Amino acid sequence: MYTVQAILQLARVDSSILAFLSLFIPIYARTHDLTVSIERAIPLLFICMGAFIANDLDDLERDQINHPERPLPKRRLSLTVAALLFFICLALALFLTKRYVDERIAFWYYGLATVSISYGYVVEWLPSIKAPYVAVAISVPVLIVAASYPAEHHLYVVAVAGFMLALGRELCMDIADRAGDVRSAMHRIPESRLAVTAFISQTIGWALLVLQIRRTLDLLAAVFLAIVLLIAGIWWFRAKKYIMASRLMKLAFLVGMYFLL
Repeated sequence: MYTVQAILQLARVDSSILAFLSLFIPIYARTHDLTVSIERAIPLLFICMGAFIANDLDDLERDQINHPERPLPKRRLSLTVAALLFFICLALALFLTKRYVDERIAFWYYGLATVSISYGYVVEWLPSIKAPYVAVAISVPVLIVAASYPAEHHLYVVAVAGFMLALGRELCMDIADRAGDVRSAMHRIPESRLAVTAFISQTIGWALLVLQIRRTLDLLAAVFLAIVLLIAGIWWFRAKKYIMASRLMKLAFLVGMYFLL
């Protein structure tokens, strides 16, 4: 049971399921076909799980400083097992994409897999672009939905909004991880200024979603998103509760996905 828990934590199953749902729910809302929706979304689950495992393998030394509670720095799981799990996830992701995804949009799946496993090189050699790089990867599920339904032009605006929300959170997470990260040009920016930039980015994302309001439920979602971001800002700047603020930013991204429906 202890090992299973470590594997679930290593693969960030909660975040991977969130990525799965960000694709499954919009597709099901349009097709009302459970089988098709699962088939199109399941490769994303394994792509994300593999990406998180690869990330922890690449970041082992940094995580000993920034995240010592994770399974690999804590030695709750061996590197051999972690590497084996990565290749299993990668193989399943490629096979399921080939088997179930239309060739017209399969590029986005393969692209996300490539971007995910290349993350370690960005962290090591191009650390200044780490936050936007991750934000692009997080936005790919939205782009997959947009590519699947090209007539719905507003989905590309939602994709940009998702990028801005994700970018803001990633910038804040970079602030929290500065001690163990490779030094870059970003380290010359004061933490307070970078945090302000992060919340401006999220505010822009929120504003783009506001432009998509067409129904009462859209308005309620936008208001709820604004409240979540406001509380996250208060926790970050005044209460200094960085972990809780980061979790709220993750919730904000999830709320923003409502506009994919």
